[in-house]
Amino acid sequence: MAYFPMFVSLEHRPCLIVGGGRVAFRKCAGLLAFGADVTMVAESFRESAALSGGAERLHRLRRSFREEDLRAADWAVVIAATDDRRVNGTIAACCRERGIPVNVADCRQECSFFFPAWCREGEIAVGVSTSGISPGTASLLRQKLEAALPGWLAEIRKEGKERG
Repeated sequence: MAYFPMFVSLEHRPCLIVGGGRVAFRKCAGLLAFGADVTMVAESFRESAALSGGAERLHRLRRSFREEDLRAADWAVVIAATDDRRVNGTIAACCRERGIPVNVADCRQECSFFFPAWCREGEIAVGVSTSGISPGTASLLRQKLEAALPGWLAEIRKEGKERG
């Protein structure tokens, strides 16, 4: 079954990521790009994972995840991106109990939402989802859309200013 595509404002909303590796930082970069305030909890962080922007809205807690972390804020979303499936499953179950949207890296069945492959130009954001079945296909479609955006984007901006 396909998931409902929905765009939400994450600006200044608290988001929790459990994990400190490559996948966690990739998801973190996406959240920061849309203005979220991100807390990452991990025993260690992949220091080579550079963030291009929003680092001032990132708070890192260098320790193990605790269930009380889920009560620490009114989380907009939680991402479980550890390399321990048991921990990720516990996070997902706790989030479901509390009604918190959760994304579990590499475990489609545990997710209540998916990150789309997205591209953005100013206020225009385009997302592509395969409901977690084929992220590679979504990424390929995103690349094609991203290449197409500049060709027609200037016209949309011009039309918007004229109506304005």
